[in-house]
Amino acid sequence: DNYEKVLEAIKQAEKTLDENDIKKAEELLATLKDSEEKKNFNFKASWSKINEKSFMPLIWLTLLGVIVWIICPLVHLSRVWRIGLVFFIFNTYLSYQIGRIMQIRKLSCWWLLLFPVVFAIAVFIHFAKYNFLLCLVYLSFELFGLWHDDFYKEKK
Repeated sequence: DNYEKVLEAIKQAEKTLDENDIKKAEELLATLKDSEEKKNFNFKASWSKINEKSFMPLIWLTLLGVIVWIICPLVHLSRVWRIGLVFFIFNTYLSYQIGRIMQIRKLSCWWLLLFPVVFAIAVFIHFAKYNFLLCLVYLSFELFGLWHDDFYKEKK
């Protein structure tokens, strides 16, 4: 709204003002336009820029694992089911997929540590200490996923 008002005022004043006054008004108009664009921050555009990064699927899978860890006690899933289904089956599958994504997208090996470290923090805060061993299991399944194509190649 302010931008349009200033534009109209400039058009009306062009008849009576000299060149310096018109340049100052155009500069003011440009700063007003920039401030209006900053107010109308496009969340969708910035979100899509973030998702274009090659490492984002790893972060999303890690967050999925964290969300499942949080949901399990909330739905009163017993400890046996939580450890059996979530920690062994679901998280090992997630860690394998993280390794596959790392191989496909040719990411740095440091990303191997993301899921096990996040799980270790969760174990330190909430779960029993013997679950630290699962960090090694997850790391090994990430390596299996990373080396997926290298296991069964025959030498010619």
